Amino acid sequence: MGATLESLLKLQEIELQIVDIKRQLAAKERSVKRQTAKLRAAEESLETEREELKHNQVRMDEVDLDLKGRSASISRLRDNLNTVKTNKEYAAVLSQLNNEKAESTRIEARVYEMLEAVEAKKAALGEHAGGVRQESQRLADVKAQLEQARSSFQERLDALERQREEACAGLGGRTLELFNRISERHEGEVMARVVQPHPRRQEFLCDGCNMQLAAEIANALMTRDEVLTCRNCGRILHINKDG
Repeated sequence: MGATLESLLKLQEIELQIVDIKRQLAAKERSVKRQTAKLRAAEESLETEREELKHNQVRMDEVDLDLKGRSASISRLRDNLNTVKTNKEYAAVLSQLNNEKAESTRIEARVYEMLEAVEAKKAALGEHAGGVRQESQRLADVKAQLEQARSSFQERLDALERQREEACAGLGGRTLELFNRISERHEGEVMARVVQPHPRRQEFLCDGCNMQLAAEIANALMTRDEVLTCRNCGRILHINKDG
C-alpha cells in the first residue's frame, strides 16, 4: 500500500474518533432539546389549567353572588308575608317565596358542585406543578451532563484536531476534499477494504457495501498508490498485498 493510502487510513482513524465524540455530544444536545420541549409543554399545560381555575373561581363567585341575592329576596318575601292584607296577596307572595326557595336550593347544589370541582382542580394543579418542577430538574440534569461531556471531551477533541491537521499535511487538496465529502456522507467511514472471498478466483468485493469490484481495481491498488473509489458507496478503496 502506498504512502497516500496509508495516510488516508491514519486520517480515517482520527476522523472516526472525532466523529464518535461529536456523535456523543450531539446525542446529549438532542436530549437537552427534547427535555426543553417537554418542560415547555408542561409549563404551557400548567398555565392553561391555572387560567381554567381562575375562570371557574370567577364563575363560582358569580353564582355565589346570585345565591346571596336570592337569600336576601327570600328574607324580604318572608317579611312581606306579615304585611299583606288579603289572602290573594298572601298566596301570591307565598308562591314567589316558594319559587325563590326552590331556585335557591338548586343554586346551592350548583355552588357545592362547583366548589368540589374547584378544590379538585386545585389538587390536580398542585400535582402538575410538582411535575413541572420535576421536568425542570431533569432539564437541569441533562444540561449538566452535556456540559460535563463537553468539558471531558474538549481536551481529547483538541488533541485529535491537531493530529488531524498533521495527518492532512501530506495530502493534496483534491484528495482532502474527497475525503471530507465521503466522511460527511458516511460519518467518518471513508475507507473500504477490497476483499477477495475466494483466493483462487479473481473476484473482489468492497468491504464497505459488499458490492462486486472489477479485478482491474484490485490490480491497480496492488501496484500503484492511487486514490480509487467504489462506484456504489463512494468510499476510497484500499487493499492488503497479502490479500
